[in-house]
Amino acid sequence: MRREVREELKRVFEPPKPQGKRAFLRALAQPRISILRFALTQLGYIRRWSWAVSVMIFAGSVAASVWSPSRILGIVSAFAPLLALTVVTESGRSENYEMAELETATRFSLRSVLLARLGLLGLANLVMFFLLLPVVVWRQELGVLRAGLYILLPYLLTAFAGLWVLRRFRGREAVYCCVGIAACISFLAAMLFETVPQLYQPDMVSWWFAGVLAFGVGTVRQCTGIVRDSLAA
Repeated sequence: MRREVREELKRVFEPPKPQGKRAFLRALAQPRISILRFALTQLGYIRRWSWAVSVMIFAGSVAASVWSPSRILGIVSAFAPLLALTVVTESGRSENYEMAELETATRFSLRSVLLARLGLLGLANLVMFFLLLPVVVWRQELGVLRAGLYILLPYLLTAFAGLWVLRRFRGREAVYCCVGIAACISFLAAMLFETVPQLYQPDMVSWWFAGVLAFGVGTVRQCTGIVRDSLAA
């Protein structure tokens, strides 16, 4: 009896199907926006400390090239994980502040927002890389390939490990863990340059290249996974 009553009430109070829904939505004015303009709008939503870190790293690296040119490679390698940290923390920002569900319901999907912000920060870091690379090559008298590998490996290792953590854990604890990972890799990069110079010899380049390739592929997969997770949220 109760089941019949529930079914009857459901039938009576069920809202009717909308008539002409698609035609009505097509008639609404929807201002278009280009991909470039949308990406530029996301600049204002990236936290200022992310840009501040990039500026301080660039300024510190330039100062180090003047005051301690023999250690410039170790200094830039130690700064690289901090650059990666800006990308990692931005990718998990919506989840950390529990805004993922709200951003999913906005005009632009959470996936689009993530791609735009990660792309902007990645592009900024790429510009920083190409600005600092000539300084390292000049001061350390290294080839471009070797200098690039020495800087990219700690960067990609931090990005991979941080994104891996964010995909499996949520909240402020995950961010603190990412900060700890970046700090450890930064310290390790500086220490290895000072204490194990054998790692920076030409015969070790193949190992550095293998590490950059492995963590580069891993970072791309983790970025893809974060975007895919945002769709399933």
